Amino acid sequence: MMRIILSLLCSVATCAAAQDIYRWVDERGVVHYGEKPPANRPSTVVNTRPAAGSVDADGKPIEIVKAPSPAPQPAPQPVFVPTPVPQPAVQEPPVRGMDFTTFTHLQRGMSEGEVLLRAGKPDYESVENFRHFIVKSLYYYPTMANPYITVVTLRGGRLAQVERTRKTF
Repeated sequence: MMRIILSLLCSVATCAAAQDIYRWVDERGVVHYGEKPPANRPSTVVNTRPAAGSVDADGKPIEIVKAPSPAPQPAPQPVFVPTPVPQPAVQEPPVRGMDFTTFTHLQRGMSEGEVLLRAGKPDYESVENFRHFIVKSLYYYPTMANPYITVVTLRGGRLAQVERTRKTF
């Protein structure tokens, strides 16, 4: 019984060893190996049997030399394309003017901070040095709703004079 099983195993191993391996290249250039060649592609039989004892004719062992692997290609660097950043247009602050109720609440002797708190930022400001005093003039321009130019004069940080002139358009 053992002899039958042993002979059967040897015959199966011989059949498996006798099977051919095929090599072919597909339409994308990729190399494939298989036991059955494709019908629509040319293929070649690959010799998978080692040489007799893997020795050459002189009896020296055959060295298997691997083909050098291709040098690794550097990854492609992304191309930097600078895109222009739109610059915001320089806009002048809108003319605000000074309404009449604010004008009536301004009094001589008020500090500059209190004037700015009540009237807000001026449309134009000028600074002069007159006899060791700093003189500031704050201009509030007219608008269509409020046609008055208001000039607030500060001397030494205190309100000294307020002028209001009607501007005709």
